[in-house]
Amino acid sequence: FEDKIIRKGAVSAHDGERLVIPFNMRDGVAICVGKGNAKWNYSAPHGAGRILSRRKAKETLSMDEFTSEMEGIYTTTATRDTLDESPMAYKDYHKIVEAIAETVDIESMLKPVYNFKAGGE
Repeated sequence: FEDKIIRKGAVSAHDGERLVIPFNMRDGVAICVGKGNAKWNYSAPHGAGRILSRRKAKETLSMDEFTSEMEGIYTTTATRDTLDESPMAYKDYHKIVEAIAETVDIESMLKPVYNFKAGGE
């Protein structure tokens, strides 16, 4: 709170500040360094952001697509209960990388090999 900025949906990204931005359960997280961009209020997004509400995701997405998108990542929890957390419910990885270029440098991407989500019974 030192910079007197209250953030909602964002994290501090001052010049040289290290931060993590999660994408989704398939694409992983970005390890970043802030650029201290005043136009971005010295901030970066705290995640990829949804393109579908939880309800809409459960109504419109398919388990076949979910399973296909998670190929190569071990998980026993890619189920109907977690369909609203599927990669297709979130903004496109490439668009996010492009959008955040003004506020952070991505040092590396950590790709998941195992994913666990709580959900259901």
